[in-house]
Amino acid sequence: MAETQVRTPARPVGMSPEASWSDSSARSVLQLIVESVTEMVGFEVAVLSVVLGDDLVTVAYSGPEEFRERVMITDPVSILDPVLEQAESWGRFRFLAAEDIVGELEGTWIETSPEPADVPDAWHPRDVLLGMLRDEEGRLCGILSVDKPMSGVRPGAPQRRLLEKYAVQTERAVLTAFEREDLVHRVAHAEGARRLIRAASMPAQASPDAVLANTHQPLVEGFAASGTWMQLLGTDTARHCLARARDGDIVTLPESIVEHAHELAPQLWAQQRALVMGDETEPEGPTGFAQDPFVGEAQDQLQDLGVSSLIAVALGAGQECLGFLALTRRPQDPPWTSVEISSALEIGHDLGAALVAARALERERDLVAELQQLDDYRIHLIRTLSHEMRTPLTVISGNLEMLQDIELDVEGDRFRDAMTRGTARMQRVVDDLLLLAAVSHPQQPLERAPFDLGNVVRDVCGLVESTAQSKGITLHADVQEPDLTLLGHAGEIDRLLSNLVSNAVKYTQPGGAVWIAAHRKEPYVVLQVADNGLGISQADQAGLFTSFYRTTNPEALREAGTGLGLSIVAHIAQRHGGTVEVSSELGQGTTFTVTLPVG
Repeated sequence: MAETQVRTPARPVGMSPEASWSDSSARSVLQLIVESVTEMVGFEVAVLSVVLGDDLVTVAYSGPEEFRERVMITDPVSILDPVLEQAESWGRFRFLAAEDIVGELEGTWIETSPEPADVPDAWHPRDVLLGMLRDEEGRLCGILSVDKPMSGVRPGAPQRRLLEKYAVQTERAVLTAFEREDLVHRVAHAEGARRLIRAASMPAQASPDAVLANTHQPLVEGFAASGTWMQLLGTDTARHCLARARDGDIVTLPESIVEHAHELAPQLWAQQRALVMGDETEPEGPTGFAQDPFVGEAQDQLQDLGVSSLIAVALGAGQECLGFLALTRRPQDPPWTSVEISSALEIGHDLGAALVAARALERERDLVAELQQLDDYRIHLIRTLSHEMRTPLTVISGNLEMLQDIELDVEGDRFRDAMTRGTARMQRVVDDLLLLAAVSHPQQPLERAPFDLGNVVRDVCGLVESTAQSKGITLHADVQEPDLTLLGHAGEIDRLLSNLVSNAVKYTQPGGAVWIAAHRKEPYVVLQVADNGLGISQADQAGLFTSFYRTTNPEALREAGTGLGLSIVAHIAQRHGGTVEVSSELGQGTTFTVTLPVG
């Protein structure tokens, strides 16, 4: 049915729909939007679901808490078909009156009140009003569902127009979130390939020939490539050129192409550019390359081998070009993205460094790895910061558009409140990123001074106590020892403890408890934060202290977060000469133990 033609973004094989939609900042933005719908448009319930494959996954809800568990579920997209067949079209929205429903509707359609109000055109508990969110090609990417108007009657023309405007803003936010989610997956695959390449080409086990052989599989998997072509310069071409299909079968290349790659690689390295060739685009490469007669010959030869597009980069280190790497794709494969092209260029540096390290002293190998790691971190931080700032701005711009049509009265104040919340969320992300950059920078000095850890514990408990009480959670603090003096940065230790205690309160259910204890165990002070909350699975514990890591537990993902807090905790502990460990069992609670040296 054309009505339910859906947008089907890819997600890793074996990953659940909930886990694949794990970006906390995107969820926060979408949650603000559904809250704005209930507050500004006048509905008691608003639900936002996105299309992931064949599933309709609920990602944001605003309404009575008693309905939350029934709403935050995953349904097949096909449950929409009977609704859409019977519904009346209201622009982006589809309305199905209770009296017009034929047969039983599948899925979870909440009856929010037992009886309709006794007024003309009253809203019936079984009425259905769905906003259809689509991408630029008209495919369904999400559903904005609203229920129970505050007025008690079905929406009139003014309320419909306001709903339509919110649907437009929601559609933009969902598509932006899809784009970012896709970028995150692509970056993750490329970064994973880089890590595997480093492991596969360690000098202790890698001659130049072994580097070529061992990096094929990580490259084709990380870049979804159909094959690889690698060769070294200044050596016997027959021995040091290796082209393989995805399954590892050797591919024989024409000698003229192999020889020209030897000439092309130094040009690519000198200009720090990639050669990109494809059927539908002009080739891009070093200056003057498009006029080179090799272009036409190479494209013809590659087409004969079933290759429709190619990225080629040079392998090198410093001023020295060491080799040539090409990744290929077939006609049915997607085009190369700018992220993949950038990652391929960086891999050219990685492989070049591996080749140099294979014939250099241990000291030189360590230096190259450290410099590359610092460069990786800088690039990753800047990239993430720019994307994290984009999505909260969607809420701000959307509400500003609304203010153009509405006089600034009480409703205007509410819009400003919505923008304030979005800005505050964005600021928290930026603050966390800047703090992480500071505490993880190897050249950022640690300013040490004596301070009392007991005072820090009491201060943090005082700040978190009101939040804990509002959730019905009991805080227990045990800092009875008279001397808990440490030599370090009191502000950083305060942030470390605040992150741990805030997380414990956040992921503990009402009626639970959080314990904070500190005691001296010479020559250390041991700080523990424990709770009887959700707990953490063994699989999630492996990546818990990694930047931007988010759990795969759907219940925990409902809580907003940046994925930076525990990474900050680990870096602060490490720069103080200490350690942090976690002990947890899913559903049984979690204990974090931080050990810090006294002096």
